Amino acid sequence: MFRNFSSRARRAHVLANASLAAVALVGWTPAASAQEAAEQQGTADPSTSPETTGEIVVTAQFRAQNLQDTPLAITAVDAASIQNRNLGSVVDVAAAAPNVNIRPGGSAFGPAAQVYIRGIGQYDSSFAFEPGVGMYVDDVFHGTLLGSIFDLLDLDRVEILRGPQGTLAGKNSIGGAVKLYSAKPTGSGTGYVEAGYGAFNRIELKGSADFALVPDKLFVRVSGVSKTRDGYLTRLDYGCLNPASGVPAATTGADCKLGKEGGQNMQAGRLALRWLATDKLEVNLVGMVTEDHSEIGASKLLSLTTTASMPAGTNPAQFITGPNSYTNYATYLNLPFTDATGSHGATYIPPVSKVSGREVYGTIDYKFGDGLALKAISAYQRYKGSYGSDLDLTPYSTNSANYIYDHEQFTQELRLSGSSFQDKLEWTVGGFYYKATSKFGGVTFIAPGTATQNFYVTRDRIPARSVSAFAHASYKLTDALTVTGGIRYTDDKKTYTYGRLNPYDVSQPAYTVAGAINGVTGRFAKTRWDYRANVDYRWSHNVMTYAQFSTGYKGGGVNPRPFAPEQAVSFNPETLTAWEIGAKTDFFDRALRVNISAFINKYKDIVFTNVSPTVNSVTNATPVNAGDADMKGVEVEVTARPVEGLTIDASGSWLDFQLTRIGATGATIRGITLGNKAPYAPEWKFGAGVQYAFAVGDAGTITPRVDVNYQSSFFSNIDNNPLAKVDGYAVANGRLTFEDASRDWQFSVSVTNMFNKFYYLNKIRYPIGIVVGQPALPREWKVSVRRNF
Repeated sequence: MFRNFSSRARRAHVLANASLAAVALVGWTPAASAQEAAEQQGTADPSTSPETTGEIVVTAQFRAQNLQDTPLAITAVDAASIQNRNLGSVVDVAAAAPNVNIRPGGSAFGPAAQVYIRGIGQYDSSFAFEPGVGMYVDDVFHGTLLGSIFDLLDLDRVEILRGPQGTLAGKNSIGGAVKLYSAKPTGSGTGYVEAGYGAFNRIELKGSADFALVPDKLFVRVSGVSKTRDGYLTRLDYGCLNPASGVPAATTGADCKLGKEGGQNMQAGRLALRWLATDKLEVNLVGMVTEDHSEIGASKLLSLTTTASMPAGTNPAQFITGPNSYTNYATYLNLPFTDATGSHGATYIPPVSKVSGREVYGTIDYKFGDGLALKAISAYQRYKGSYGSDLDLTPYSTNSANYIYDHEQFTQELRLSGSSFQDKLEWTVGGFYYKATSKFGGVTFIAPGTATQNFYVTRDRIPARSVSAFAHASYKLTDALTVTGGIRYTDDKKTYTYGRLNPYDVSQPAYTVAGAINGVTGRFAKTRWDYRANVDYRWSHNVMTYAQFSTGYKGGGVNPRPFAPEQAVSFNPETLTAWEIGAKTDFFDRALRVNISAFINKYKDIVFTNVSPTVNSVTNATPVNAGDADMKGVEVEVTARPVEGLTIDASGSWLDFQLTRIGATGATIRGITLGNKAPYAPEWKFGAGVQYAFAVGDAGTITPRVDVNYQSSFFSNIDNNPLAKVDGYAVANGRLTFEDASRDWQFSVSVTNMFNKFYYLNKIRYPIGIVVGQPALPREWKVSVRRNF
């Protein structure tokens, strides 16, 4: 990858020259205020009193703005709220965010997140697909869903931007963006260490230290985290439990237990260096390391509707454990079989989900003078790992695989910002470059020993490249009225080269029908223009309304899982046209905050998976552009601090999805109709939390907090099969915290899933005729102690 950096540098130089040329078209008289505010981004207003809503500074429009001054639908959570709510990952943050649905991808998709905003996203973690929602850490784009369940390590804030981000920073994101911002080094000589212990032998250690290497010039911040937890779903050996069944036993242990699923074993570290070289030049350099050797995600077999791949006389229903139990019969063991090449022994697939990640990125901010500023964000990322998949979850392991993957990417973003016409016009021009090489492989078993003999080694290579240029400007027509416009040009390219090899001689193609596509390359290329127009009006210091038109785009790709030559096809991009109105309001001297947004979307060429049999294969999982849809929704977020110490926050959302057109390729999807609902798009979602901090004499404060989150049911497949319907659920969490008067010590007790509700995070219906559910964690408790210094 590094051998291409010289060419990347030339491209970056071209983008910088283009940015400077664009500035020449604007008669600018730069102002310092926007860039100086950016230096303080993410810092809470120190003058905020306990009786008023705190201020969060966001950078969604390239410059630092108060959340209430930003004419976009944004959920922002600061570091204090992350700690008070006991949030551990982006999945936890999304639980209370309106029209946001983030959940682990499940065992079949590896260590990945399924991220949806306003019903738009991506559930399949294959490198063939673009994320529907952009994931960023410190403005660095993460190009895949694999490895995207980020831990909230030493953060300043989290921003969730709803709606298309086509003309804003980073890569084009059709559904929205999730942005995590780390705490910058300040040389303060402060830090903390925290330790926790809880249910399922949970052990958590984390800490951070901030110090100066050169006073007022060079600062360092070191952070680290370790999280371990035993699995919560037990794998039972059916053959051991039922010796008369004829099912081979995988263990002879007295308890007939094979192991666990859902356990965690993750460590990560971050080193940040900040250099204030001059009053004009600031350089930030960050290195991150992640090692995650967790167990595979917990899964249960819920339905098996075909016996085609099962041995004669077997009743599939016997392998389904109780509906509300944390157990399954997965062995991760492929039994011995005989095929055309001879007899083959048993193969064990480790039930683990590994990620090993390395990341280095740097940001350079330079002030040319009088407020004209250049920002350059350069990043290199690489992660690799493996995960096992026992897809059918039966003792026969008739559909299983052991996957390995490797992803490497480089990104470069340049932004030039300034102001013109006595600071009435604030503008940014820039460019973004992304280049990645991904590899995906492993051994796949599908009905071994049967006539299909689908047993082969996968070695796929997926290079991708995206280049874009953008411009953004806001003009104050009056002190109250501002108009904003943006434009972006995107040029995307991606190829997918299939490797389907003989497992007994990997120099040769697979001997199955899949071998016919060995060495075949599929290609996708597309250019696209996107636009944004926004007008906002400030009626008073505490009330602002806005209206917006924007477009978005999600790149196409190539089917990553063809089981026969006719399935090796490409699919086109999805596009979105969106209209939105909203209001940002504060009442009663900022003791009550109410933010509202409503939207209408025209969603075209939506990609769904077609599982209908094709000429040469009964198994099919081809992504196709199925049709168009109309979407509309409403979102509300409320924060109230009626008296000192008491905080109440609530949110709610409504989402309506209606298919309006089913295209020719979409019509081949079994069960699709115009009345079907979109996958991963619950119609209703509500959240509420309350906390009260009260003094305990001179000793300190005690703060109890309770949160309740609800979301209605949703489907995981466009055919809306009831077997793949995830029922609605409400979950309550609680936390009790004591902090001493000096704020040096903090002790807390927390409970998640307080009422021990059994519910599913996900249910997926696979083309082989099975339905698998992913049960959420049962009730957990944790005690922790934190020492600030």
